[in-house]
Amino acid sequence: MRFLLSSIVICLGIIFSNILNVEARIPYTYLNIGGLTPDQQIDSCFYVYGRPTANLAVRNCNGFNINEVTYNGELMVYYINGGYNENGRIRAIICNEDNITTNLGIRVGMNKNDVLYAYGDPDRNYRETQGTTWCYLADSEDHPNMPLYFFFDNRDVIKTIVVGDIGYYY
Repeated sequence: MRFLLSSIVICLGIIFSNILNVEARIPYTYLNIGGLTPDQQIDSCFYVYGRPTANLAVRNCNGFNINEVTYNGELMVYYINGGYNENGRIRAIICNEDNITTNLGIRVGMNKNDVLYAYGDPDRNYRETQGTTWCYLADSEDHPNMPLYFFFDNRDVIKTIVVGDIGYYY
């Protein structure tokens, strides 16, 4: 009986400690800026924004390239060129443009309170030398760690929004 009781207490402790450490995940549908999301085909970007001002091969990754299309240096879209079942798939979007919004209405130039109101507390918060970065992670079985980043300057104003895993491409 004593063993059973102590086992129950240990199990409850593990369950409650895991509940308290759960990250606040956002729905995958929130990983959107300017009508673009990771996993869309690059043709959807061309349809929405037209011809890019630059189209560069950024990096060769085991037989396929990561390409970047740029629109006036303010919107950069990274996609896969080649690879098994990945050709043309968008992987990351970087936005420095103040007239492009997320699907919750957040844009460059807004402040931390606006982001907090729309998305809640971030999953991760990084202090940078020139501001802070908030990271939200998607709640998706297909892409469980796909991030949405907001980069703030020292005045807590958004200077860049990144959707997708940009670290892979640099």
